[in-house]
Amino acid sequence: MEDRRLDRIEQKIDKLSEVVISMAHVEEKLVTLEEQQGLMLEKIYDTDQKYHKVERRIDANEVTIVIINRLFWIIVTALAGAYVVQTFLG
Repeated sequence: MEDRRLDRIEQKIDKLSEVVISMAHVEEKLVTLEEQQGLMLEKIYDTDQKYHKVERRIDANEVTIVIINRLFWIIVTALAGAYVVQTFLG
């Protein structure tokens, strides 16, 4: 009778050991997931910073392009005017 009781106690201890080992594995996975999440957040932050830097450059380039476009049309208009003056009045 005592042997059966000891066997049941051993079985319960074995099950508890398995549960403790499983919990340790789960904890290791959680730690790994937290580390990966931290790395992903850092990458997202870096990407966001790069995005904003590119956005600022685009805004600066847009102003430059508008100025170049206006200068181009001023030059084209001046050349067309000069051509008309030379052709018809000169």
